[in-house]
Amino acid sequence: MASFPKMLPLEEFLPVYTQSGWQPEQVGSVPYLGLTLAFTVFIYVLEAYLDARQLRTFSSTKSLPKELEAHISDETFRKSNAYGNDKFSFKMIETAFSFLEGFAFVVLGYLPFIWDTSKMFAERMGMIRDGNSNLFQEIMITWVFIVLVTVVDTVITLPFSLYGTFVVEEKHGFNKTTLALFFQDKAMTIGLTFLLGMPILSLVIWIIRIGGQHFYFYVWGCLCVVSIILMTVYPTLIAPLFNKYTKLEDGEVKTAIEELAKSVDFPLTNLFTVDGSRRSAHSNAYFYGFFKNKRIVLYDTLLKQVELPELLAILGHEIGHWKLWHTIQGFVISQLYTFCLFLAFSYVQNTPGLFAAFGFVYSDSLESPMPVFIGLMLFSQTFWSPVEKVLSLLMTFNSRTNEFAADAFAVTLGRGEALASGLIKISVENLSNMVPDPLYSMYHYSHPPLLERLRAIQAATSKSTKKSK
Repeated sequence: MASFPKMLPLEEFLPVYTQSGWQPEQVGSVPYLGLTLAFTVFIYVLEAYLDARQLRTFSSTKSLPKELEAHISDETFRKSNAYGNDKFSFKMIETAFSFLEGFAFVVLGYLPFIWDTSKMFAERMGMIRDGNSNLFQEIMITWVFIVLVTVVDTVITLPFSLYGTFVVEEKHGFNKTTLALFFQDKAMTIGLTFLLGMPILSLVIWIIRIGGQHFYFYVWGCLCVVSIILMTVYPTLIAPLFNKYTKLEDGEVKTAIEELAKSVDFPLTNLFTVDGSRRSAHSNAYFYGFFKNKRIVLYDTLLKQVELPELLAILGHEIGHWKLWHTIQGFVISQLYTFCLFLAFSYVQNTPGLFAAFGFVYSDSLESPMPVFIGLMLFSQTFWSPVEKVLSLLMTFNSRTNEFAADAFAVTLGRGEALASGLIKISVENLSNMVPDPLYSMYHYSHPPLLERLRAIQAATSKSTKKSK
């Protein structure tokens, strides 16, 4: 294989920490670590440029677009820009720190160091012994590895989480959580991650070890079943651990929603409200469930922010996602993504230079194979990372298209005007970005900006009116 030209010094990047027995010759001619760092720098510079564009837009835009002037006051606009300015200023600092941290971890050999440390801890705690199988030892070391990485990540990111919640969100009136609840949520999230994630990961490692060259098919099948199970149990068993779900009381709102669902054959079986206001003043609504068992969840904040016609229009939009098969589309895409990821991994999982480039001593011995989880992490950082960025951008475009389509569906229900009014109110209450930078929103926004949605709703309403005449 041809080596990279010397004018591009990527071959010179080697980790500071390497495993015992590591030799530079093991890296080979492909500078995986250098290429990874170069791509990381490229993405950081690109996204920092987009952030800077949006931050500059907040500062330079002094007036609302004309279409919004009749609906949003100058005071609200100034508050929105101030909130956006604070969020983006903080975000850029956090992103810069995260970039430097990730860059330093790669260069210093963080992964092989933590893996070796995990093996040492596993041995000292008696989790692995000489008589244990290699597979069992690998799974135990992986468990310790995940715990250590989680602890390090939590400690490093905690100050940013605290500042974002109790300074930025608090300053603009959105934070409703307490310090005790904040740490309770953190602890429960980490606990559930360990409780659910470790057995699933262990199962994946086992399948890859015994599945032969077509293991990707079995891993995909397993994860497909797991995802369906989690989608089933999350709303009923996991989500209630964090929020209180209450059945919507009988009355005008419940009756109107049930009539809306019946008019479009939406198989609604239950309606709930959730105490979102316990943590934040932001609002939302969603539905879940399989086949003929759909349930709608309304944030209590949403019920306070909009009138009944606007609420029905917003739910008409959500039901539109179901009617237009967007939910099925999303599930199918996620399954294709998982299958392709593991298929691609199967081709490069035993690449010696990939492991060596990041400081690992490669072994092709059946008695001491390279750890699966480390292979997946390195694969995700190198081969898959560019693919992930492209797919993410395509999914963003697809999501925006689906949002426009769901809005159009609500218009066909005769709720275009109410939907527009509801979207404006939600944007006002949430101090949403009223002046998104075109390039920033194109790259990041899974939902179209408010003004684009209002224009599309108006066009669809005019078209629907002409047809009815």
